[in-house]
Amino acid sequence: MMKYDITFHPSWWHANAGVDFTQEFFDDPEYRMECDVRMRRTLYEHFGEYGIGEKEPKKRPLLGTDLLAAGYLLSELMGCEIRYEPDNSPQVVCRNLDEDSIEGIKAPNLDESEVWSRTQKQIDYLKDKYGHVETYVNLMGIQNIAMDLMGQEIMLAYYTAPDEVEVLLEEITKLSIDVGKRFKALSNDISGGVTAIVRQTKPEVYLTSNCSVEMISNDLYERFLLKWDQEMADVFGAFGVHHCGKSMEHVVDGYSKIRGLEFAEVGAFSDMKAVRAKLPGVFLNARYSPVRLMKATDAEVHEEVAALVRDGRENGGNLSVSCVGIDKNVTDAQILSFLDACRSIKG
Repeated sequence: MMKYDITFHPSWWHANAGVDFTQEFFDDPEYRMECDVRMRRTLYEHFGEYGIGEKEPKKRPLLGTDLLAAGYLLSELMGCEIRYEPDNSPQVVCRNLDEDSIEGIKAPNLDESEVWSRTQKQIDYLKDKYGHVETYVNLMGIQNIAMDLMGQEIMLAYYTAPDEVEVLLEEITKLSIDVGKRFKALSNDISGGVTAIVRQTKPEVYLTSNCSVEMISNDLYERFLLKWDQEMADVFGAFGVHHCGKSMEHVVDGYSKIRGLEFAEVGAFSDMKAVRAKLPGVFLNARYSPVRLMKATDAEVHEEVAALVRDGRENGGNLSVSCVGIDKNVTDAQILSFLDACRSIKG
């Protein structure tokens, strides 16, 4: 049976499970585990007939969560301020650095970082109490972090200060590898905080979150970012790319050059046929838009999910489908329409 999944925006959890996504959720393991139990039970109450959620969930020793897609920690480690809201993901405050001020930016020594010490404190607590840690912290992509440091200035700096940008991206990659290695020492299943479906399909991959790559050309990707994605692929072995933009096909040539690429998440409205043609043998997760889900009829949802599967499948497999970022304005009936469309796919 084809794998499928749904992931909710914090506003849905806040409205339906009463969870507050304040700093306590991300820094207090006991509070987070209590919320996690409530969240999985809520999923079962709404969608249990589709195998989603748990009737009697037990505590999981979680670092981060696989029930959200919330990237912030690596940017915070690079000096960004984080703002927390009860019904939203942590918001990264951009440092707005310009090309003249990025030369001195260095990857922090995690053993001396106050930000990392809060994470390490949680790791130590969970290991001591439960014997292991499940780590689902969002593995933010290299350019995503760079944009949290520079904002739109990085788009100009690619042309006006390429050497300085290169150094910055190298430092961000060093940090990403350091953090990734520490998470991999805790578990081989570390990418659920980027997209939950990977836990059902390719749990061993290191999945980099390339949301902002939608904003650049394939030429820029290959010139500035491909080498760092390749370095992480070389370090972690099994590697995946999350591309939630609407046109993954415009950079798929670059992605196809990553040696060791085993998983790719394809943003809603991308050309699945074009992506599949360039990525034979790669497991694809096709994203269905939660905004589209609010507007489409039941028949349209079924037809569009079937088209994603038809265009993205390879030899009857190597494909899953998910809808991510569903907020409180999407009705249960609309969500059930998506789940039923996925469940109706044969094979």
